[in-house]
Amino acid sequence: MTGEFVRAVRDARPTAFLMENVPGLAASSRAEYFASLLHQLRTIGYTTVWKVLNAAEYGVPQTRRRLFVVGTRKSSKQFVFPAATHGPGTSLSFVPSGRYLKRGKMLGDANESIVVYAKRPDLRPNPYHGQLFNGGGRPVDLAAPCHTILASAGGNKTHFIDEEDEVPPYHKHLKRGGKPKNGVFSSGRRLTTVECALIQTFAANMKFAGSRSKQYTQIGNAVPPKLAEVLGKAIFEHISKDRSAG
Repeated sequence: MTGEFVRAVRDARPTAFLMENVPGLAASSRAEYFASLLHQLRTIGYTTVWKVLNAAEYGVPQTRRRLFVVGTRKSSKQFVFPAATHGPGTSLSFVPSGRYLKRGKMLGDANESIVVYAKRPDLRPNPYHGQLFNGGGRPVDLAAPCHTILASAGGNKTHFIDEEDEVPPYHKHLKRGGKPKNGVFSSGRRLTTVECALIQTFAANMKFAGSRSKQYTQIGNAVPPKLAEVLGKAIFEHISKDRSAG
């Protein structure tokens, strides 16, 4: 789809563009492809700059790393990405997922996908990391930003709330050499589409069309609106200053 993006930019000729993709696009294994993409954009008249940003560092209650490319046309200066506003080195703490998610208070229609103990748990120092349960969905630490909301959510790749706060004790049990448990983890409740949307910083009254599966996909594929706003304003200010200088 990056080829189609280049075509759209070539046809529309915007003053500036913003492109988002997974960080892997800039990985060493794809370096040649990524360099070719940037070359194509420069060839049609755009000065480009790219950076991998973590949404949590801009006030989003979610750890979400994504690659952003900004291109400007007829600009005297290169665009500079806005500095992080939240987290270490800033004046603000990360926004915890618990600001939007609550134990015992489900928002939206229930997700009936169950949570099952993993037969071979992958232990990490943090009880909310690793894989203590089957599937890609992980328990949410309400005191910290949520894991990345996945486009493949809806089933066992949907993160979940630990209603009875049983994850830390189970993690400690495993660290002490205890045997993995079997069956359903009854304390786990999967996030609803509404809750996933809130973690993405969509407005509470935002409506998504299609089946529930399609809604999870739309939400997980999206750029968090709060981060999009930060970048959009930065691009607008850059263009405005450049025009004034000109």
